[in-house]
Amino acid sequence: MFFKKKIYLSLLLGLFISTLISIYYVSKYDVYETSSDNLENHQMIKGPPGIYWQQAHKLKEDMKKNKNFFQTGNEYRNPYLPSKVLFIFSSLIDLELIDEFNKIKIDKKKTFILIFQTIIYYLSLLFFYKELKKEYNDQSSLYVVTFLAFEPTLLLFHSSFWSESIFFSFQIIFLTLLIKQSKNNAINFIAGFILGLMFLQRSVAIFYIFPVIFYYIFIFRKNFVKPSIFLICGYIFILIFIGYHNYSRSGIFYTSPTQSKDGFYKYMVPSIISKKDKISIAQAKDILKSNEKLWIKENKIDLKKEKDLLLYYNFLQDESFKIILDNPLISANHVINKTIHFIVLDPLRHVHFYYKYEYKGKPETRYYRSETHMNLIPFRIIYTLLIYSISFCGLIYLFKINKKSHLLLVVLSLLYFLAVCSWIGNTRYFAPCLIYLSLLFGNGLNFIGNYIKKS
Repeated sequence: MFFKKKIYLSLLLGLFISTLISIYYVSKYDVYETSSDNLENHQMIKGPPGIYWQQAHKLKEDMKKNKNFFQTGNEYRNPYLPSKVLFIFSSLIDLELIDEFNKIKIDKKKTFILIFQTIIYYLSLLFFYKELKKEYNDQSSLYVVTFLAFEPTLLLFHSSFWSESIFFSFQIIFLTLLIKQSKNNAINFIAGFILGLMFLQRSVAIFYIFPVIFYYIFIFRKNFVKPSIFLICGYIFILIFIGYHNYSRSGIFYTSPTQSKDGFYKYMVPSIISKKDKISIAQAKDILKSNEKLWIKENKIDLKKEKDLLLYYNFLQDESFKIILDNPLISANHVINKTIHFIVLDPLRHVHFYYKYEYKGKPETRYYRSETHMNLIPFRIIYTLLIYSISFCGLIYLFKINKKSHLLLVVLSLLYFLAVCSWIGNTRYFAPCLIYLSLLFGNGLNFIGNYIKKS
């Protein structure tokens, strides 16, 4: 009962703090700024969140016109779910997303959207805790949940309109179902369904099903087939849904957002060509652009047609793989450098400093390489080493108490997100790893506490 009260207090306190932060940010940053490139941007909703906002507004307008849901939307470029979640939340509180000037509407009611997603997150933590306490002692369970409730990287995303907060909630629910290690068909179907929602919220989860199936093989041994089939069925159900939506809208059945096809081409290939030919990044991009135009002309591609647009993205993807494989040493060096940057935690950058600094504009007006950024690097490194050191102790502890299946799940998950995200180098993409790292951190803290008591 003592620990149960502590957990509830921890969750309520986390919810309260997150709500206060959201109220503060909306009161301060629900305004427009004129950036150094003379563009007017909403300080909270710019970049990808701005795209979700526009998509949600268009969906609201289409639904008001009694348009068939499966006829709404345009090219499946961005993750499917964030705009739909925003549409639901804004409809619940009767919030107009865009004003008559086609700009993000200034309205303090948008605070409730942040509060909604925060409540969902802390409810998912409660769900997680109820399963966690069956697997670990009270102290470990308390540390794991407290980490997830207060770790600043996770906490601040609930006060933003990025897609992370809802994604974290799906991750925690999915992790809870996996820890159950249930052979129940319904539970495994639901787990696959949640995994599908994870993919719709963040496209990085598209291949996560493969390490999960490996985990199923490990825990169920010869009986892995049936649970895996129901897991896959739940996941495929989501893929069929999104494929059907795209087919109804465009006449083409496809399930992956097009941004997942040109990521390497945009963020990695120019750097490889730059180093290979000893030219600037800008010159490398010019070469790539010339090759694109030539391919478009030779293949008579009309980028206004979605069918041709998909062929174009496939071309970019094929070219990316060819250039990466033709330059293995340069590619490996690029990935290693980006991964080192990727794994250094940066709790304030993608919410607090995203609001304070310009998203685009002149380099000297951005957070990256600013004086604040450079001054914080030593503190970030110390914080990162502290988290990793305690988590390493947790790894040893899980092995010691024979939780090898949970250890395998954590390691597979961390390796997966490192593999699909680290080459970009953006520390924002590391945030989902903290969900899995929490199991190591919480048990590591318990391990250290027990060792100190014994000493």
